[in-house]
Amino acid sequence: MPTAYRFIFLALALSFSASAATKSKSRSVSAYGKPNVLFIIADDLRDYIGWMGGHPQAVTPNMDRLAKLGMRFTNAHCNYALCNPSRTSLLTGMLPSSSGVFGNEQDWRRSVQIVGKPTLPEHFKAQGFTTAAAGKIFHANHGGQEGRLSGWHGGRRGFEQDAAWDQRFPIAGVQIPDLPVHTGQNFNGLDIWHWDWGGIQVEDDKTDDGQVVSFAADFLAQKQKKPFFLALGLYRPHSPWYVPQKYFDALPLDSIKLPEVKADDLDDVPAVAKSHLKDSHHARIVEKNLWKDAVRAYLANVAFCDAMLGRILEAVEKGPNAKNTIIVFTSDHGWYLGEKQMWHKGKLWEATTRVPLTIYAPEVTKPDSVSSQPVSLVDLYPTLCDLVKLPKPEHLDGLSLKPLLLDPASKRDTPAITCMGGGKNAGYAARDERWRYIRYADGSEELYDHQNDPNEWTNLAAKPEHASVKTTLAAFFPHEFKSAVRPASEIVGTASPSGSVDLKLNIGDELSAAEAPKLQGRGVFIDAAFEFDPAVDQDSTLLSQGDTQSGYALHLVASKPTLTVFVNGKETIISGAALDKGRVNIRAQIDTGGVITIAVPGHSEVLGVAPFDQGFPQEPKSGVAAGQSFGILKNAQHPNSTPFDGQVHRLNLTLLPPHQTTAPNRDLKTAN
Repeated sequence: MPTAYRFIFLALALSFSASAATKSKSRSVSAYGKPNVLFIIADDLRDYIGWMGGHPQAVTPNMDRLAKLGMRFTNAHCNYALCNPSRTSLLTGMLPSSSGVFGNEQDWRRSVQIVGKPTLPEHFKAQGFTTAAAGKIFHANHGGQEGRLSGWHGGRRGFEQDAAWDQRFPIAGVQIPDLPVHTGQNFNGLDIWHWDWGGIQVEDDKTDDGQVVSFAADFLAQKQKKPFFLALGLYRPHSPWYVPQKYFDALPLDSIKLPEVKADDLDDVPAVAKSHLKDSHHARIVEKNLWKDAVRAYLANVAFCDAMLGRILEAVEKGPNAKNTIIVFTSDHGWYLGEKQMWHKGKLWEATTRVPLTIYAPEVTKPDSVSSQPVSLVDLYPTLCDLVKLPKPEHLDGLSLKPLLLDPASKRDTPAITCMGGGKNAGYAARDERWRYIRYADGSEELYDHQNDPNEWTNLAAKPEHASVKTTLAAFFPHEFKSAVRPASEIVGTASPSGSVDLKLNIGDELSAAEAPKLQGRGVFIDAAFEFDPAVDQDSTLLSQGDTQSGYALHLVASKPTLTVFVNGKETIISGAALDKGRVNIRAQIDTGGVITIAVPGHSEVLGVAPFDQGFPQEPKSGVAAGQSFGILKNAQHPNSTPFDGQVHRLNLTLLPPHQTTAPNRDLKTAN
């Protein structure tokens, strides 16, 4: 450990030891008889932490001392190894199979399984807590090369839940502060915009995480009138791995140790588990001799994350809330650094499902306590309810960790369940104290004995002597993967005598090609009313149907209402004038007579010529999507496309009668 870090560790450890001694003599109550909750979540943080033993060069004194202050869980796992579904599961208390949320582009707020069920901060707020947040809590990202508020993966606003917070930093409606150095610098020469690394000339407190920590320090320095739930999101070590240069300098490149790998590791796994080899980042890393460089960058970002955590803990210790604040520290999922020729996240192996989890709860946890029982992030919602004695909502899938916190020697009968994929393509992993069993949607399997094979190098699934292990663990897999969208019967109306079909849509609705009314030979009419905010929705998609061979999209491009029609891979586009903030009514029509129109009553109307004169010439292979990130649009042409975020008052779609030569008698200049 570098001398500077050793000094910091010793000083803070002594400070926290004294603080812990004081805590033990005080009742764990706030003004309203409830302890406060400080919930801290890092992004993409795997087991490269001192107490987890994932890498010998990890510099994590603050994570280590927090782990020793309360209980550390050595066998904790995420419920989905991607940011959005993992955080959705944690914050709703619902497994992905219960919420239907399994993609990073999927707006969890639109899931019909979640609507009406309180998230963790919502529940605390409803129970009288002051709720505050800074940084990435729900899914969000760095905002690309422009640091945008919205965009691919949601931008710096992301899929934020505004109603959950009494206070929000940096501002209401925005999760991640702007980092002065945006992604896309291509420091590593790989020219992958979202995955870059390098030291930057920015002071700690000016970084995005540094700004979050400064807010936290100010908040924690104040005596709050009510008990609080403070959620802090530390974005590092999420890519891009841009942190101040000193964190790189503390880790000489020549000294970096690579993860232990086995050349033929993938020989005994099923084909579905090797899909990442089609786009082999690992081959490029090895070819360009960047493996050590990448591991160093990740370790530097972990060290930076640890330093930020240290500042938060110092603020707790020095503030008026030290004696009655529960502290939870975790990550949304792990990360691969070349194991199994894998980089980034995803899959159902240990490196990406295992997460750090430490809990300090005054008068509940014992110092330096450890549990090796299988637990998961979905357990945190009921745990925090139990620790502050709040009623638990009925929809929770997790089990409270309080029995383990009270008695570290206690056992659990249930494994931790992680999902990958969704619907009929969902696969699952079950992890108990010894075994990891994976079963993919196609029925293929993997089984690993962590007692003898911690690296998961030998797949034992075909061994008949382990059949009972597989049967026992498989019994805990979800029996159903629920859909996040409404059934077609709630969306599609009965065809009229003339052959037209009306659809009443909500943002988030999806219809497959089989469920959607036929498009071939028809035109369409769209009637929409919504609240528009250009800061968030300037490049969003309202509605699309079909594909680039036959289809259309109603969307916004730089705040301009746009209608794009696709025929045989060619686009016909018309756009109106840029919209102002506020309520907007739009009517768009693609008729079978060769005219396309988009009108904003009282604002603008634009007409164009359709690339056909008797309706869409062929039936598309894709159905209808309301408010998806791209829908029919391609990310190369629309890199900042995002689901429509605002309130939608009306989104109606009419598929016109086949081969109709005159449009219905609708006044495009008058809104309903």
